[in-house]
Amino acid sequence: MARQVRNIVSFQADVVKALGHPLRIEIVNYLKGRERSVSQIIEHFKVDASVVSRQLAILKRAGILGSRKSGLSVYYRVAMACIPGFLNCIGRAIGGKFVS
Repeated sequence: MARQVRNIVSFQADVVKALGHPLRIEIVNYLKGRERSVSQIIEHFKVDASVVSRQLAILKRAGILGSRKSGLSVYYRVAMACIPGFLNCIGRAIGGKFVS
């Protein structure tokens, strides 16, 4: 039982760590409710492809995002449906300053 609790807490910590960068939070907000290709994400944020790729990998490794490949394109979506609500909750807690 204690081991299972530690595993859950460790997983929760990994998810929170993965959200510990502003661009990763922006990516999650951009993807909520809609699947988008890597090229769409790069174009939207106007950052280098390597930066986007690194951030997407971190979010996917934490289980926050899921992906699928179609031809040469890779599409990402929010796989952990509770995360956008969690981010909105945090935004509301600080006076709504960052709610998207």
